Amino acid sequence: MQDSNIIKKWFIGFHNALAITMLALSLANFAGCQMTAPMHTWKASQVSKAGRVRIAVAPIGGNSDAAQRLQNTLKLAQPQPNPLVAALHPTELEQVGGIQLVSYDNQPNDMATLSAARRAGMDYILQGYVLADDLDIPPPDPRNKSRFRIFKPKEKVESLSVHWVVIDVNSGLKVKEETLNMDRLQAEKQFPDLTIHTPGGDGRVLMASARQSWTLVAPTNEPVNAVLDLPWFMQGSTQIRKGNGYARLGRWDLAEIEWQEAASLHPWNTAGWTNLSLAAVAKEDFPLARDRLKHANTFLPGDSTFPTLSWIEKRQRDHHQALNLAPPESGWTIADASKSKLPEEVPASPPRDLKETPWWTAIPFLPPPGWTWKQWWTQPIVL
Repeated sequence: MQDSNIIKKWFIGFHNALAITMLALSLANFAGCQMTAPMHTWKASQVSKAGRVRIAVAPIGGNSDAAQRLQNTLKLAQPQPNPLVAALHPTELEQVGGIQLVSYDNQPNDMATLSAARRAGMDYILQGYVLADDLDIPPPDPRNKSRFRIFKPKEKVESLSVHWVVIDVNSGLKVKEETLNMDRLQAEKQFPDLTIHTPGGDGRVLMASARQSWTLVAPTNEPVNAVLDLPWFMQGSTQIRKGNGYARLGRWDLAEIEWQEAASLHPWNTAGWTNLSLAAVAKEDFPLARDRLKHANTFLPGDSTFPTLSWIEKRQRDHHQALNLAPPESGWTIADASKSKLPEEVPASPPRDLKETPWWTAIPFLPPPGWTWKQWWTQPIVL
């Protein structure tokens, strides 16, 4: 009798393992994987103010050489074109305000900057101080590149640490204060375009640091990673993957052509519709993005498009806030999209206990109503 129970338990366990393996392979064939592609979307400033923002850029303090180089780069990195941002840099601020902003020891005069900003009718002062810098690093010694060395010295990278303060001109009070640290590796990862357009590690660090500083006070067009669907074994998947390749190069226009043709010929391949919704976001057409995403949730049961919808709405909220636009007429779909996590981390509606699910909803190989595939398969198996 005992042997019979052992055999029965083993058979049930083997059956469940086999069913899970087969279903996982089936889902992988249909759903595919994911990959990311870069796009630029509007991001609201960290200092909230509706309408046009007028910014007085104060002289940067600290190490004179690094501070001056950052000051020059800050002007080059100013968000352009941006009708919502007006900025006066130190030389222009001195001319308008008629006050010298730097004291005899080449350090910024805070009171003079505030007075000049008030005379010029500015809203905020962006004031920086270089805490530490390591920008002038000599090229590596060729002798250290031997592949036979066991202990290779760690490569030094250019770095810069700046403390930024945002001051409200009317009240004279600090409204934002943050220290931003940047090194060459981080700069190249966060702003890939710098590896092409900005020579030298020190130049990339300075430009990346300047771009970061503008996000404190001005709406900026920032790079983000969009999560693309990557199908494999469905009709049209080859063409969708071809479009994914264009998107990864930033050519969303060419990617959209491939995805649109694949979705028209094979509408059941939901990856095409999901990626088409992201292509609409790339050209800031959010109503079109939402409309396309509706087509991506018809093949498999469950709200499988919720993470993508949450990501799209977060981008749309940032877009409206950055450009001072009214909410859409249809309203927001997700109440708290501004605080949503990344797409792969966004949970759908809280799952219910499987034991409470009515017997008639227990369809083989399908999640119960209101459950996503991920929620269903991460629960303990109930026999």
